[in-house]
Order: sequence, then structure tokens, then C-alpha cells
Amino acid sequence: MELQVEESKAGNQLSDGGSSSVLNSNLLAFLSGLSRQDKQYIKDSMRWAEYQADLRSDRKRNPVAWFEFYSGGLWSVGWGLEQDPVIVVDKNFSGDLLDSWASSLSTLLSREKIRRMRETFQLLEFHPAGMDLFAQSTREWGDFRFSPAQYNRHSELEIVISNVRLLSSNWASRYLFWDLEYAKSQLDIQARRFVIRSRTMDKYRADLTEAVREMRQREIELA
Repeated sequence: MELQVEESKAGNQLSDGGSSSVLNSNLLAFLSGLSRQDKQYIKDSMRWAEYQADLRSDRKRNPVAWFEFYSGGLWSVGWGLEQDPVIVVDKNFSGDLLDSWASSLSTLLSREKIRRMRETFQLLEFHPAGMDLFAQSTREWGDFRFSPAQYNRHSELEIVISNVRLLSSNWASRYLFWDLEYAKSQLDIQARRFVIRSRTMDKYRADLTEAVREMRQREIELA
């Protein structure tokens, strides 16, 4: 079985010269300074981590445990787990999901990275093919992940992954589910910072590429 990838490339630039991609229910913001190899390593790592977590836990019934296994999958291909995860459970959620996310992750993300992630969501909203893929995958699995990626001042590649699960009895939202009008929803967020160095990626790259070769994924670069 060959890896199936669908791509749409046209002006896929963030304001800082970076790029962004939808990988099933993953929304990725690659900020400036990342090479093509860096981006591919992140995508392959997330494919692998998701696969490993699904083998060990039911993401719909226990998202917290699932994300722990997901984190372990990233660790197995060289990513360092920085600090404990941020966990948010709001059983009576309403309002702007991105505002709630930004508030809960203020200890993990700078204002600049939060701004860039919001910009990536705006790109998604106005990209029909990207939105269709993201919405289809999200409704199938009931969760989604979004992640800004950039090199930090220690020359480490750094990603902050937010795993979000939204249980709602009313899906009448302005943009898919960013802005819920009724307080009848449960919002679960697990987020964690991961870091890796170039030499570690080089150590795992060949084996990781081979491990995900048979995994069917759809990918769209946002315009």
C-alpha cells in the first residue's frame, strides 16, 4: 500500500514567510527558519504518534490517556517532553474556542506564536479544500490537533501540540466550531511542548520514514 498524499500549493505563506498545512485533523503552522526536512520530520512524527496512541487507547472515551500515549510515540522518535502537559476540562463551554485555547496555553506559548496560530486558522477558514479535509477528519474522530513549530534560542526544533476534543449538542457555529453559541458543550484540551535537535532527527529519520511509509494520509498546504 502506497502513502497517499494530496497537496495544493499556492501562496502558502504566513506573514513571517512560514507555511501551514492540514494533515487530516492536524493543523500545522511552520514559522520561519524550518527546512523541508524539518517539516517532513514533524509530519512523520505526528503520523507515528497518532498511530501508536490509537493502538493503546480510545481517543473518544479517554482523550487524556490517549494524549499520554501520543506523547510517548513522539518520545520514541527522539522528541523531548518538556514539562507536564497542560490539561483543561470545561464541561459547560461556550464562546470562542481559540480565545479559551490561548488563555489556557499562556504558559507554553508566546503572544507571537498565539498570533501566528490564529493567522493559520484564518487561512484554513478561507481554504475550501483544506477546511473540508479538516472538518471531515475532525468529525470522524471527534478531535483535532494544532501546532506551531519553530526553532528556539537553544537551536532546538520546538513544537507545542494542542489536542482538542469538543463534545457539543449544538454544532451551529460561525466557522465549523470555533464560536459556540450555547453552553451545552464540553471542551477538553491537552497541550505539551516537545523539542528535538537536528542530530537526533538525523538518527531517527530513516527508520521513521520507513515506519510511516504505509500509512494513508491526506495533506493540503494552505493558500
